[in-house]
Amino acid sequence: MDYKLIFDTIVENTVQYLIDNNIKAMVLGISGGIDSTVCAAICREVKRKTGIPLIGRSLRIKNKHDEYSASVLVGNAFCDDFKEIDLSNGYNNLYDAITINECGVNKQTLIADGNIQARLRMIYLYNLAGINKGLVIDTDNLSEHYLGFFTINGDVGDLNPIGNLWKTEVYELAHYLSEVYNFNNDVEAFMAMEASIKLTPTDGLGISNSDLEQIGAKSYNDVDDILKTIITKEGNINIYSNKFKQLSETYGFDVLTKIVDRHLKSQFKRVKLPIVVDYKKDK
Repeated sequence: MDYKLIFDTIVENTVQYLIDNNIKAMVLGISGGIDSTVCAAICREVKRKTGIPLIGRSLRIKNKHDEYSASVLVGNAFCDDFKEIDLSNGYNNLYDAITINECGVNKQTLIADGNIQARLRMIYLYNLAGINKGLVIDTDNLSEHYLGFFTINGDVGDLNPIGNLWKTEVYELAHYLSEVYNFNNDVEAFMAMEASIKLTPTDGLGISNSDLEQIGAKSYNDVDDILKTIITKEGNINIYSNKFKQLSETYGFDVLTKIVDRHLKSQFKRVKLPIVVDYKKDK
């Protein structure tokens, strides 16, 4: 794939959207992971073409040390306005209020806990966007979209630059950008991109040690190959694919069924929201 063309096209389309909608700022939550880092690189180029600033925030709650360190490198390299914000006290207070009043600590699940974190971060980012007449940049990729690795009303923003890229393609784009930065002696950007590339992908919510651990796959190359094979053009899963047996033999039945199961169980997330209940009955 021509990643220079992909990068330039994403930048130009983002520029056009911001201009058409009179957007005054881009707001990005920076985790240090590959997705938010690539989005930061895209937004920096958009800023160069439009003058529209990139406001980046590293919002710490339960972040791992290496993720936090990478997020600082990314923020300093790509953002016009960057801060490190500790939301742990706000999270703890909200968590206590929820569990005391509603479910109790024993009933609280890791996923529910992670959703609180994602939504708290988004409150912060959307407030920033509101007071700066801006929008929030969404950082989910196509693999995460089909696996349901996102929180509704949480880590879903207004404009998604990398939403049509598979996870493996995001990495390839990151490698391309790293080479460009190295060639141009853009030291800060190069170091930030390399630090992000080396990180193990996680949800940033403490649900598991890695995204791949949740589905039992060895790599995103395996995951993307499976998804590309069984996802139809309409975005649905073809459980009758004649390639199921081959995929099962190549990657293992357990991995294949976990991916299918995650896709099917997260289908409600991909329905256009809000879901409107139709009260009209056919006569």
